[in-house]
Amino acid sequence: MRFYVPEWDDAVDADYDFELDERSDPHRQKRELNYIWDIFDKDSTPIDGVLISREQIESTAKKADRITEHGVYADPILSIPDWLPTISDCGAWGYKSLPFPPYGNQDMLDFYETLDVSVGVTIDHLVLGSGKEKGRLYLDERALGEEIEKSDIPSKLTDAVDLMIDEWPDEWPQYVEEHEPSILAQKEPQQFTAADFEGSVDSVLNRLETDKRAVYRQDDKQFRYDLTLENAAEMWNLYQAGDYPFRLMVAIQGWSIESYADAADEVLNIGYDYLGIGGVAGSPIHEVRKIVKSVGKTVKDYERTHQTRIDSHVFGFAKSDAFDTIGRSGMSSFDSASMLRSAWTGGKNYRVDSDERYDAIRVQYPKHGSEISDAIETALRGRETLIALRAFAEGRSIAKALREWKAEASKTLTATITYVRNHRHDEQFDHSTLRDVDSALRNDFEYASHLKAYFSDELRSQLIKLLRSDDKESSKPFAEYIELLATAHTQLDRFPRMVEILEREESKPDGMDRFQRLWFVIQDYAIWIGDKDLLEAYQKILSNRPWEDCECPICANHGIEVCIFRGNDRNRRRGFHNTASFYEEFSEALPKTLVLTKGSASLSNYETTEDYLASETPQFWSEVHDLPVAEIGTFDASGVHEWWAKTPEAVSFAPTRMAQSLQKHLNRYDELYLFNPEEQFEDLVGDSIENVGCDVHGFDDPHELREILLNNLGRNYAIGSDFAPHKPVLDGDEELDILIIDQCSGSKYVPEGERVFEMSEIDRSSRQDLLKRNDTIGIKAGELYTGRQQEAISNAVRQLRADGHRVQRYIISAGFGLVEESERLPPYEVTFSGMNVSEIRERSDKLGIQDDLYKVLDQSNYDIVFFTLGSDYYSSIDIDQTVQRIRPDRIGVVFNRDILNEQYENIVSVSARTEDAKRHETIVIGLKGVYLENFARNIRNVAELDPDSISILCRYLEDDSTQAAIEKF
Repeated sequence: MRFYVPEWDDAVDADYDFELDERSDPHRQKRELNYIWDIFDKDSTPIDGVLISREQIESTAKKADRITEHGVYADPILSIPDWLPTISDCGAWGYKSLPFPPYGNQDMLDFYETLDVSVGVTIDHLVLGSGKEKGRLYLDERALGEEIEKSDIPSKLTDAVDLMIDEWPDEWPQYVEEHEPSILAQKEPQQFTAADFEGSVDSVLNRLETDKRAVYRQDDKQFRYDLTLENAAEMWNLYQAGDYPFRLMVAIQGWSIESYADAADEVLNIGYDYLGIGGVAGSPIHEVRKIVKSVGKTVKDYERTHQTRIDSHVFGFAKSDAFDTIGRSGMSSFDSASMLRSAWTGGKNYRVDSDERYDAIRVQYPKHGSEISDAIETALRGRETLIALRAFAEGRSIAKALREWKAEASKTLTATITYVRNHRHDEQFDHSTLRDVDSALRNDFEYASHLKAYFSDELRSQLIKLLRSDDKESSKPFAEYIELLATAHTQLDRFPRMVEILEREESKPDGMDRFQRLWFVIQDYAIWIGDKDLLEAYQKILSNRPWEDCECPICANHGIEVCIFRGNDRNRRRGFHNTASFYEEFSEALPKTLVLTKGSASLSNYETTEDYLASETPQFWSEVHDLPVAEIGTFDASGVHEWWAKTPEAVSFAPTRMAQSLQKHLNRYDELYLFNPEEQFEDLVGDSIENVGCDVHGFDDPHELREILLNNLGRNYAIGSDFAPHKPVLDGDEELDILIIDQCSGSKYVPEGERVFEMSEIDRSSRQDLLKRNDTIGIKAGELYTGRQQEAISNAVRQLRADGHRVQRYIISAGFGLVEESERLPPYEVTFSGMNVSEIRERSDKLGIQDDLYKVLDQSNYDIVFFTLGSDYYSSIDIDQTVQRIRPDRIGVVFNRDILNEQYENIVSVSARTEDAKRHETIVIGLKGVYLENFARNIRNVAELDPDSISILCRYLEDDSTQAAIEKF
């Protein structure tokens, strides 16, 4: 499986001066720019490819001209290495407000060929939903002007329709003529007037329906969906008629799991073997799971029916919690810039993993346009903070570092006065642009960067303006320079502001430690810039020093600078670090896996590698063609040939070349599964392959290869040949292992006169210490709780055990954590009721509830797990995460959690609401217990159990016939 990163000009200055916050050159085109693939070496680059959208390439004419001239691999700025595959698409999010995509099918094919990308994507149109009651209305922004603006459009119209206003292209693609011939070409549309929007909503829409400046659709959702499929069919025919060097991926859109599945089925029958799921970027994780699972099932059915393989891509996916879903659903690749963007688009912007993130410390630049004195003060305060942070990270005295900085800053001002007096009339400052004068000053004056770093860009800019306008013939009064620098002198006199206190604390035997001295500076600065609410987060990152534990080249080379929120060259580098952390997590969850067999002399006789494998190694192909996560192909001395690729014109098996070729390829893989029935792997490639960091497994039995690969991927894959998500079925006649996770109740059995503990007392002592007290009684958890639900569950447990089933019951206690029903507890009065979600989770963490529950779930393969919990208790275990611990071939039962029922085939959500309680003649608080009693009583009559039948058994009433119950539930 491959991870692609979108190309959005995410480059940094290779020679950026972190010490003085100075770029290597004022002119961007003169800087050496580093992308993520330039900073990491080939083997550790945390991406597997680059996604390049046309909409992004054409963001500027200069960029578009450059890349279309050179192609993405030869472009002098991008310079993508040839071993990184590239995908190019239209960029549907960029034109979502237009009535049609602005590109034509033949145009896009030519564009992809010009760019020299590995994969081109069909033209899709983002499905945005149905719009408001009357549908969606598109207006050409060019036709709005002085007479009527967007805000002037009557609210009765905007309330009725979903209004989309954007600048239309001068000319639409040819296929638009079929749908809206009136708008096909229109360079300068006539301006709208107020009269165009007068009258009833229906009359306005009728009038605009044939207007060249408007497109109206009642069901825009269906239109976009259909248009995406029409483009897929047309582009396929054009692609087949041509001889294009890139692979073609089809993009599908939808608005439901059914619409996505139908679209997938349609494009597969057209002939596509690479399918991209669009429209899920930014969607909640449960929506992504549902859609990916649905498309994955459709693809797997097609693969197995036709004995072929289909690659699938998820556009805009960055959900580490859904790795298992995209893996088991057979996705081949995905892309996202989320980890990169997260470095500067919000809090928690330094990533360790999905659970551990930190807030980078914000050190501000002066605001553009600030008064010179304000800009200088902001620069000095920021510099003081940066000096302290660096000294802390390097283990140096903060006070000494600040003293040294003050001396350097004073020296800078003195040197500036001397330099200006001697050079202000030099010819090198006779430039038309300030940028060129800036460059001249930096090249000639050794303190030019210090001037900006210590006293602000605003001060240096004003100095540059004086230099540019100053010459011998019209000499500026030197007093103007003195006055400008005097402002800096005045501000500098106040700095460093806290050094005496820091020196005093350093000299005390019992004074502040090094962290406390740093915190003295950080706290002062954060409060001054208004970031007091971030102090707790800053304390965490500075205490844990995560940059020291990271082995990526970003953290290794720049240390604490990566954890400072300040400007592109720090923030984007932190984004590269975040991407590397995400990629490591991705690789652990879905190891990069390669399945190969050695080619034969007949390889070049076939058009594609798939043709060769299906014909020459049918058993191997039958076992591997539908495998998840893995990349599949064959190899010879010329390299690895993926299953979909054209075969080489000539075939060679020279051992040395073959070993070198494989070694080069395998450095980016974790696992190699080699099918080679005739020779040992060592005989093929020799000892040189041992240096790669890839585990090699050799097989002469393809079925064994399949089983071991799935087993190595994890228990969720090794549940049978059909590893894709499906509803598990259990044998109802067998003894079942059942786990019940119950909750404590407010009603408890406490003998009269016995002591009852409050939270404050419980938290001061362990349960064992409390039970040792002479004044404390211990009661079994299964007997302590006497609520309706708990008593009914006790009845159900007795019945199930009497029928031979093995049942374990645990109870989540807000006082003592997760306890087994036979464990003794002292009487207590603690509840999650009244706590908010964050308070519940904080207490749960303190009690170790989730960790203890995970151990219980992992220690045995329970057939059925019931979570008979209310919403507060679901929060205490993060139920959305917890259900993922249940094996896909086992069943989890939750209540009133429909969102889980939709995401996982093996999880069923049983409705337990007021109307259900009335039907069962009980109250909601006891309904889950009644359901378990029903299950225990009715399971005897069922030969097979699946998630749906468990729901029926729980809700079944004696006065319903079995058939009626099935039909009803």
